[in-house]
Amino acid sequence: MVKNKMIFAFGAFVLFAAAILLMGCTGGDTTKTCTGDAGCSAWQKCGDKNTCVVREGFCGVASDCGSEKYDCDKTSHKCIFKKGFCATDADCSAWQQCDTVLGQCQVKAGFCSSNDYCEGDWQFCSDDTHTCEPLKGKCLNDFDCNAWELCDITTQNCKVITGRCNAATDCNEWEDCDVKLHGCKVKVGLCGNEKDCRAWEYCGLQTHRCAAKAGSCNVDEECGAGQYCDKTAHTCKVPSNI
Repeated sequence: MVKNKMIFAFGAFVLFAAAILLMGCTGGDTTKTCTGDAGCSAWQKCGDKNTCVVREGFCGVASDCGSEKYDCDKTSHKCIFKKGFCATDADCSAWQQCDTVLGQCQVKAGFCSSNDYCEGDWQFCSDDTHTCEPLKGKCLNDFDCNAWELCDITTQNCKVITGRCNAATDCNEWEDCDVKLHGCKVKVGLCGNEKDCRAWEYCGLQTHRCAAKAGSCNVDEECGAGQYCDKTAHTCKVPSNI
């Protein structure tokens, strides 16, 4: 029986202590007892009921600020405007101005807060600058494109300069795209002009392959009847034993 009473008493004590904590009697600043201002935080004073209360011009929670436009800064315990609310332009972001009638920040002319402020489907609102900027591959002028591209102002598309490329499809069929240099280069084994061929060859404009010039050769089949190809001199010769 004694043991049961002890258990009951201990349980009652635990419940009482929990209730005290929930009521804040042992914790938060706004319920802290005091005998003078020194016993409170810097943003508080000792009130008539010997508890710490908020000083004039300071706050403990947002409701101390008296308007839904304000929030309480937990560091300075000063009322500050919530994001989007203002009294002057200084309360807004650099790309906004304050509508003092509504007490709200509005987007300045020439800036944006969403893609709805931008033209067509080729621009987007940059989160960094809050200005409308071309999407990748789109442009307003040449400066919006890469160095190897120009802006087609009728379509707002960046287009590669002739001979430059972003992919093989920007080059001729007989060329590949050097994606590092963004230049079209002749495929191995093919030619664009005679500079891509050896001295005794020419570049076929239809095949874009190097072939031996008249009187020159690479193989016997390129010589006339009874001749062979001197593969050192690349000329057709008649055998000496004939």
